[in-house]
Amino acid sequence: MQHKVAKYLHDIWESINSIEEFLKDNRDFSHYQQNKLLRRGVERELEI
Repeated sequence: MQHKVAKYLHDIWESINSIEEFLKDNRDFSHYQQNKLLRRGVERELEI
């Protein structure tokens, strides 16, 4: 069971890092809304 928890936490950490990489320094919501590829990437990482 402990191994599963560690794997889930690792997956969450990786998703957070990916979202930060997608957004870079441009964290403007209107930019996010207008960029379909960015939205889908972020939303996919949130699903994980």
